[in-house]
Amino acid sequence: MNKLIYTFVFLTLTLNVFAQKQLTGEKRFKAINADPVVYLDDTVYSKGTPYCIMKEIKVNEYHPDYSVKNLRNEELIYIKWDTKSGVLGSYVLTFKKDGKIVKLGTIGEEKFPEMLINNDLFVNNDVPTDRETNFISNNGGASGGTKTNNKSNSEIYVADKFITQDLMKIGEWKLTNSYYESKVLWYETEWYDKGGTKVAQAKFKKDDADQAMVLTYSDNKTTQLSVSPSQSAKKVIATFLRENGYL
Repeated sequence: MNKLIYTFVFLTLTLNVFAQKQLTGEKRFKAINADPVVYLDDTVYSKGTPYCIMKEIKVNEYHPDYSVKNLRNEELIYIKWDTKSGVLGSYVLTFKKDGKIVKLGTIGEEKFPEMLINNDLFVNNDVPTDRETNFISNNGGASGGTKTNNKSNSEIYVADKFITQDLMKIGEWKLTNSYYESKVLWYETEWYDKGGTKVAQAKFKKDDADQAMVLTYSDNKTTQLSVSPSQSAKKVIATFLRENGYL
């Protein structure tokens, strides 16, 4: 009798475990197909189909790195938080085939799966050159421009978008973010040479700016610039970049 009871209990427990596994599998299937873009268990799914592998790598407490691989487990992209920046924290995306780097600004890591799929970076377990080129172009160009030799002493002008000298375009700038800190409005900006390569990022107060912090990519150097009451912070930044060969 005891043997029969033991057998019954064993079979009941086994069936319950099997049922739980089936339920877990069903939940997983529903989760994967719930949204067009799903990130689950290190895999990015596009419309329910595995798209790529994105493994979180704990480097620091707040901003993990991400190793992005194809479905053959080959790493093609690496996304890393820029811990060397003394001005603005940002993620840096590196294409492993050619080493080209793109600064992603302050984009949150929860947006990475959507970013990968919306840019359709993976095709047949590879990142085609045209997809890489389009991604770099759409994200402000590759980082790390080389220095130029500027011999002109003419005044530099900064308009809504373009930076000019001697009536010629020498670069561009754009506002990427704004935020309040201690009731003061700060601007975060990016700066490009005339070829579209991102050469620097900077932040300064919108009103009554007394200084500007500039990070130049080619040498990963942070510089604090003084801004007098009669000066424009943008013009001070542009002049510094031009005179030091970044533009």
